[in-house]
Amino acid sequence: MWEAVWARDSWLEIQGRYLVTRKNDKKQIKTIIFPRDHQLDATRKLLAAVLADGPGGKYLIQHSAGSGKTNSIAWTAHFLADLHDEHHRKLFDTVLVVSDRNVLDSQLQEAIFDFERTAGVVATIKGEGVSKSGELAAALSSGKKIVVCTIQTFPFALKAVQELAATQNKRFAVIADEAHSSQTGEAAAKLKAVLSAQELDELNDGGEVSTEDVLAAQMAARTADIGISYVAFTATPKAKTLELFGRRPHPELPAGDDNLLAPFHVYSMRQAIEEGFILDVLQNYTPYRLASKLARHSRSLCHGRLSDPAGRQ
Repeated sequence: MWEAVWARDSWLEIQGRYLVTRKNDKKQIKTIIFPRDHQLDATRKLLAAVLADGPGGKYLIQHSAGSGKTNSIAWTAHFLADLHDEHHRKLFDTVLVVSDRNVLDSQLQEAIFDFERTAGVVATIKGEGVSKSGELAAALSSGKKIVVCTIQTFPFALKAVQELAATQNKRFAVIADEAHSSQTGEAAAKLKAVLSAQELDELNDGGEVSTEDVLAAQMAARTADIGISYVAFTATPKAKTLELFGRRPHPELPAGDDNLLAPFHVYSMRQAIEEGFILDVLQNYTPYRLASKLARHSRSLCHGRLSDPAGRQ
């Protein structure tokens, strides 16, 4: 607490960059958002790593459900959009944030706009009046600091970012939330173009596609993207996500039991439960054998009452 929060420079940074007020319809402050320990730690370490690595790095943030991931993404987006190197040069032209189209999308957009200090910094791709691809191209070309798009627009957005980075030397940060969405109709065609045969079978069988799937498929089909940094937020990373984004604790050494791929930052479910932010579902877990015994006992009691008019056992 004294070193990470109350230290003079740390406390000034928290007040100046992290504290966010949310207001009601009457523009009155209703709550103040303060970063939790793991959010403070993750964003600070991520910014330090991005500055040290430069554009082009890959970072996997594994944070449990209930960890405040939406706010963590919003802080990360704004911090990366304002990040400058030691020569005071802006590190990224645009930060692209990808989320689901429904509830998560509205929550994430609300959080990002709440954290906005200057009008016009954030652009949300909605496709109102023009096509989403046209709106996205305009936002990227006009140099919007943060662009929020949905998983349906993500394949086009990723392609546009990769082309701009390759042809115009622009630098981007792509933040992918673990949004899932079942796909049908026209939007599905864009996604199916980058999915494997197995993923297509799962999708056709009623499965869902996530930003992890699309991002992994796109990245596996291309060489390293110069000038693009990827930050993936997820509570349960898939094996291929860990393979693409994971880091070895000792990168100079070969892979081994003590040098396995791991996320850049972890806030585990166990820690979230211990800190009281989510409930431990196993506390109310009933084994099948016990449930079966209770069901049989309940049926026998009911049968006994029905067979005996007096209700005697």
